Amino acid sequence: MPTPTLAQWLAPLSLASDAGATLPPETGFRTALLGLRAAELHGGDVDPALVYFGALLRHLGCNATATDETKLMGDERELRSSMALADAGSPASMLSAAVRGFGAGRGGRERARRVTRFLVKAPAAVPRIFADRCEVAMRLAERLGLPAGVQRVVTESYERHDGKGAPAGKKGDEICPAARILAAAELVAMCARLRGGVEMARDLLAVRSGRQFDPAIVALFLEHWPTLLAALDGDVRASLLAREPPVAVSIDLGDPERFALTFADFADLKSPWTIGHSRRVSALAAAAARELGLPRADQERLATAGLLHDLGRVAVSNAIWDKAGPLTDAERAAIRAHATFTEQILESSPPWRELAPIAAADHDRLDGSGYPHRAPSPAVGFPARLLAAADVFAALTEDRPHRAARAHDDAARVLREEATRGRVDRAAVDAVLASEGLLRGAPPALPKGITERELEVLRLLARGLVDKEIAECLGISHRTVHHHNQALYQKIGVTTRGAAALFAVENGLL
Repeated sequence: MPTPTLAQWLAPLSLASDAGATLPPETGFRTALLGLRAAELHGGDVDPALVYFGALLRHLGCNATATDETKLMGDERELRSSMALADAGSPASMLSAAVRGFGAGRGGRERARRVTRFLVKAPAAVPRIFADRCEVAMRLAERLGLPAGVQRVVTESYERHDGKGAPAGKKGDEICPAARILAAAELVAMCARLRGGVEMARDLLAVRSGRQFDPAIVALFLEHWPTLLAALDGDVRASLLAREPPVAVSIDLGDPERFALTFADFADLKSPWTIGHSRRVSALAAAAARELGLPRADQERLATAGLLHDLGRVAVSNAIWDKAGPLTDAERAAIRAHATFTEQILESSPPWRELAPIAAADHDRLDGSGYPHRAPSPAVGFPARLLAAADVFAALTEDRPHRAARAHDDAARVLREEATRGRVDRAAVDAVLASEGLLRGAPPALPKGITERELEVLRLLARGLVDKEIAECLGISHRTVHHHNQALYQKIGVTTRGAAALFAVENGLL
């Protein structure tokens, strides 16, 4: 089998980014195709690789701020979908979008409360949110081996021609040409699947020319409108893969684990309660496979499937994932759907297709009571049984919004009870529990010269706590926490909470 291309590896990540950002499916694909056509018409020295991969990974940092946005509005998906077409440089446009979108289906008082809260909090919160997204996107793009030019494009995803964007407030030609092209291309790509369609996009481009969008780029789009739209004809996915431009990458395109690690951290950043979860499930499943003497190839497949198993969680609101109280039937259905989404987006890309059924089966149970397949034994293959046992044990021993982490012995007892009830495989349970003891070792060495106290602060930051909450947890002053944060960020070379959390998981500090 030939080595997969970079776009084939990254296609599910782009689809997951679309879902996480609440964009219509395949917005990243359509943005890439429109961007490539516009770059050709532009006639300058715009590198097609920057446009192509910048489009696919434009919202790679969206998960880093999901919890912050939920705290701001109560539901980050409602916030994002409401503001998708708003002009962030126009208070009137933002107010109109908020009034139309916030609290749909709720009483007038609740809707007014959400709109008021947004108007009060947004001026300070939104720039921080965009800064966090951009820094995380840049770090993940770097890990994927993409060149500095692509990293720059994703960090400029939320900049505006008039300088009212974020994170740096760049304006005009300070923003790279690829990012300016993609800003316009994404609007068209998004509107193509919304009510109003591409004609609405054409009107918005014209109205916002010189403000949100580069007027020269808008003029190019309007002049060549039919030619640009022709890029969206036919099978978008096939067209996208056929047009993949060459790009120099610093990683091995034959190494699925390297890509899967990025997928795992992208997914786990969705909630502070799950950071590092996929890496732990992967390690447990692979160690259990070794414990049972399975072939090396099976161990590697399980390790990779464990990294991929929660990719679909990005499509579910943090209002559900971070909820401390009981879930409604609708919320449970949304959670069950995440496994189906994992399978769908992995199956859609050839290099991941073989792993899709295993990665999506971590919630299946031997008695048919699980999801998404509701398949009774023996339809649940043994690799999926190992992954399910590893996932249950990892989740039990991690904090969740509705309960504290269980101690090792208590979690082991629960897992064995599940085996006795015929829900999980007894041999898989025994192997996971045996391997878990081997994985527990000495505390990790502290990198970058960070201190034990800074590690405590970092762990609480990664869990979504703000300075005041960290101060209360550690019994120190707010000012002291602020000083620790400044020193910590300087040492590890980040500027935002999301990037700090990513550093923590990359270095096994959680």
